[in-house]
Amino acid sequence: MDKFNARLSEATVPGSDTVHAVITAVVDKDGNYIHKSHHGHNGTSPTASSTTFSQTLTLASCTKLITSITALQIVERGLITLDEPLDKHLPELSSQPIITPKGDDAFNLTPSTKSITLRHLLTHTSGAAYEFMSPTLLPLWRQSRGEPPTPLSTDGIVTTSYAMPRLFEAGCGWMYGPGLDWAGLLVARLTGQTFESYIEENISQPLGITTFTYHLSLKPEVGENLVQMVTRQEDGRLEESQTPFFPEPESEAGGANMYGNVPDYTRVLADLLKDSPVLLKKETADLLFTPQFEEGSLPLKDLYENHATSYRPMVGGEPKGVVRNHGLGGLVVMEDIVREAYYKPKGTLTWSGMPNLLWSINREKGLALIFATQVLPFEDVKVKELWWAFENAVWSRLAK
Repeated sequence: MDKFNARLSEATVPGSDTVHAVITAVVDKDGNYIHKSHHGHNGTSPTASSTTFSQTLTLASCTKLITSITALQIVERGLITLDEPLDKHLPELSSQPIITPKGDDAFNLTPSTKSITLRHLLTHTSGAAYEFMSPTLLPLWRQSRGEPPTPLSTDGIVTTSYAMPRLFEAGCGWMYGPGLDWAGLLVARLTGQTFESYIEENISQPLGITTFTYHLSLKPEVGENLVQMVTRQEDGRLEESQTPFFPEPESEAGGANMYGNVPDYTRVLADLLKDSPVLLKKETADLLFTPQFEEGSLPLKDLYENHATSYRPMVGGEPKGVVRNHGLGGLVVMEDIVREAYYKPKGTLTWSGMPNLLWSINREKGLALIFATQVLPFEDVKVKELWWAFENAVWSRLAK
């Protein structure tokens, strides 16, 4: 790790165009830090203050793991099962038609015939897709209605932001999309709470977490400690972006937009490593790591073929040759990934977040890690090099 830290120090000097701030941590199942570091400055100015380990981050899609845990909690409590139809609970989603191409610039809409389940939502197999993941069909549909594109929900109102046709019948494909956003809404409806209050009572309080929130107005001290968001320009320079990146939302979407810091996020990661987790029963937590797609299935075929950009940074580059599947908590590495200067072990559960965050958990190795920065766009070339160097150092040198 010393070589990685030296490299990171060089990349985060004041005014550097590599990356302005990086926070990293590795924990074991007891929550002990095997490694932790914070490098860089809170902005691109040479006079920007130094980054601290406990600064607040826009967690983006790292929120999804938290939502998966809440969904499994309500399964444990008997409020829903993983495989029962959600038609009566999420009619706004269940009633959406299936959209298919009709020539180059047209589409067909047909009623769906298969019910969506919670398992579909947690594995991105409901047919619901983020609009930016469907560069042709969903924009055409928006255009036909005279509506502007809606790439991501910024107001947290899932029923309006993601009430779109689905790309395939439930269980008949894989596409990265707002399944976890709908799952968060399901948790709120079945518990009669806001998703914010549910997370506070059932995730934050049991683990002593203080920073998780969608609403910085509810936790001003969290908002005051935000890492500055920056965006890579075409010439390679970093420029400061609006921070907070998203406006205060009206509601909460389970797929993104929660805030938190690395110390608190690692509390969740460490809990999932435990023999007796706090947040879930052991057998329920196992499902987060358990491959859900059978060999030869349409979801597994699509996971291999559709939009490698969704998970390319998590496997050290182009996914060719990487044996992968999907658990209820994210991408599952099915065989060791061995590349030049990159290693990720079999059994790792992993996902990422838009401003180039990454988390990974491997129970056999007994370690979990997080790499956090606030650089846009996703898959920034310079950040990826550091990201992969960090993972390689962890799994090659720190893991047993």
